[in-house]
Amino acid sequence: MRSFTENVRSALRLTAFVVLLLAVVAVPRARATSFTLGVAGNYAVLYEGGGGNTLQITNVTVTGNVGVGGTGQANLGGPGTITGRLDFSAPNGGQLSGNNVVISGGVNYSVAAVTNALNLINALNTDMGSVNGTDVNLNNSMTIDITTGLTDVGHSGIRFFDVTGYSLGNNQTLTIQGDPGLDAVAFNFTSSTNFNGQVALTGGLTADQVLFNFVGGSGLTGGPTLQINNQGDVAHPANQVSGIFLDPNGPISVVSARIAQGRVFGGDTHDFQLVSGSSVTQPPTSTTTTPTTSGATASGIVPEPTMLTLFGSGVVVAARRRRRRSPAS
Repeated sequence: MRSFTENVRSALRLTAFVVLLLAVVAVPRARATSFTLGVAGNYAVLYEGGGGNTLQITNVTVTGNVGVGGTGQANLGGPGTITGRLDFSAPNGGQLSGNNVVISGGVNYSVAAVTNALNLINALNTDMGSVNGTDVNLNNSMTIDITTGLTDVGHSGIRFFDVTGYSLGNNQTLTIQGDPGLDAVAFNFTSSTNFNGQVALTGGLTADQVLFNFVGGSGLTGGPTLQINNQGDVAHPANQVSGIFLDPNGPISVVSARIAQGRVFGGDTHDFQLVSGSSVTQPPTSTTTTPTTSGATASGIVPEPTMLTLFGSGVVVAARRRRRRSPAS
């Protein structure tokens, strides 16, 4: 039988092997660059709510949370569903009207997180819009390889395009091709645009890595108009767009549109139309948050055991078992 010393040496050799193996296989992979959304990442729809105007939600499904800022109001018309929360930044002053829309997460008031989220996306709009990109005319079905976009020393991991024109029909598709480096991409628009046609993401791109950024105006006024109308209804199940649509200083309307994975943020001091069988599905987030009346959030992340912990536990158990089997001296 093997001596106790031999068993210990064997256990040590096994431990060294496991450590070496982990050093090889546990090299961290390059992480995808996504836009820093902070608390805004908890929302599918954010409305600026300037001037006491209204977010109109009629015959719509929102899979995620909706936030209304400022003195904004919301009017509901069914049938419709919001699977998350409807949060107002202001105290309850009767700004919610209408009915026949199921709001699974409830209605909350005085949620400061909405204001924080709007401040963050407004800053993001200005920051991304300040960078020059590769000129591109998005016309008819086409594929854009994001590696052809310009980079900027102050925005590592993001590719930039300046959109000089957009013209797609409902049967045409803009395909955005990702890159092995897992960069994100910002498309800066300075003119009013109607998103007819479809948007498909390939090469590993996710919705939170693609920003359609509408630049212009200031103080929630004077910006270009964003319309999304790709006939993404029951009769056209393949019609869909994905990405973050950001237009803080211009009007927004989402009509008969399917945003398969994405977010719509902005809406200035005009009414924000989200109507006519449209749907918006919020991309998955890594944390869960619950608003309080003060706007604070509680975040919970359950850590997973590391490979080293699991392997190490097995090594220790194996060594103890061998020790028990060794003859007493």
